[in-house]
Amino acid sequence: MSLAVRFIYDTPRREIATLLSGAYLGSANAALLAGFMTVEGIDAILAPIRSNPQKLTNLVIGAGTWRAFDAFDQLLALGVPPDRLRVHLGHSRQTGAKAKHPFYRYHPMLHSKVYLFDRPDGTSAAFVGSHNLTGFALCGLNGEAGVLMEGTGDAAPFADIRQHISSAVSESVQYDPALRDAYAWWAGQFMEGLADKFDDYPRDGENKKTIIILAEDGGQGLPNSGDVLYFELPAAIGKVQSLSAEVHLYVFDTLPASPFQALGTLSQAKTSIWCKTIGVEDDRGGRELEASWHIDGVRPILRRAPRPFRPRPASDMQQVRVKAYRDVRGDFEYLFERARPAFEPIFDREQEIKPQGEYAHRFEALELVPPEHLPWHRVTGLRRREEPDEKEGYRAALKRLSPEAGAFILMSMRRRSKE
Repeated sequence: MSLAVRFIYDTPRREIATLLSGAYLGSANAALLAGFMTVEGIDAILAPIRSNPQKLTNLVIGAGTWRAFDAFDQLLALGVPPDRLRVHLGHSRQTGAKAKHPFYRYHPMLHSKVYLFDRPDGTSAAFVGSHNLTGFALCGLNGEAGVLMEGTGDAAPFADIRQHISSAVSESVQYDPALRDAYAWWAGQFMEGLADKFDDYPRDGENKKTIIILAEDGGQGLPNSGDVLYFELPAAIGKVQSLSAEVHLYVFDTLPASPFQALGTLSQAKTSIWCKTIGVEDDRGGRELEASWHIDGVRPILRRAPRPFRPRPASDMQQVRVKAYRDVRGDFEYLFERARPAFEPIFDREQEIKPQGEYAHRFEALELVPPEHLPWHRVTGLRRREEPDEKEGYRAALKRLSPEAGAFILMSMRRRSKE
């Protein structure tokens, strides 16, 4: 019998649980190798294995959920020799003495998906692909692809497959029911480590909001420590935002042409002053205020405040007073986007997939979280989700206080130390 090869993937997606179950029933012995196993995945092909458990020569997985190991316990109870059920724990290494975790949780692991069936007539079939022992993979919900090879059992590809399975067996450990909690914990450690791997955004030295004022020297001297300065912000920013944010004032002899140029040349500012907010007034409530300095204009200029100081802000502006303390200590890159914008999927309600026939009933009976027997809709895109506090006015105010808007009084949502 020559070697026959079939590529298996189509739309709608093809479930292969029936294919694997039929191959097991028609085999003399079978070896199953998968990187990951879930309760619904192993349940989808467990019935034929239960009918003749002695055919199973090896079942090796790289990781499994706690409930998935029910299958291992059932097979042991049916008389499968313990050394045929194995867990490949992958590789890891110790971390540094000061690390949060004493070992690397994200690590190299068994990732193979190989299902080999030797038939009584001397032929063999092997399914090699991307399908793990999960319900999504076996029951046609994931986008998966695989190759089914059928031919004489001594054909070279089958020898290679047996060698791979043998290597995986030798690197794995025999399943121990007493360590079921440990196996599930180890799989969870990997998943958490994988989540950390995705968390590769640039690290911010300080996740602090900062009001940045880029102003020109008005030729009337400079503030001393303890002096009070006055400026205005869009009222939609809100009092809490203003009071929780630091204020960094940079004074230039001549203000650069754009806020981008000013932010890029902060080291050339005549002076920098770190300030703390001491008062905020809405609705033009500050008719007469105590202040030594005021900052005004589209291209802000630092000037001494007249006495009495009676500012006349626009109706949509909030009055802010800050006290000067010292120079800005640190070399910062100011960032104007949220550290982690939130997103949500866009669904195509016309296109859906769901498990068919008996698998839908089995998934429902397993009471999975999330429910896997219900329809899944194709995701056609991702869009930014509005945060609960991110009202339209607040977003508009942040836009006004951004360098893209040409503003020289800015609201930075976070900052990163350059030092």
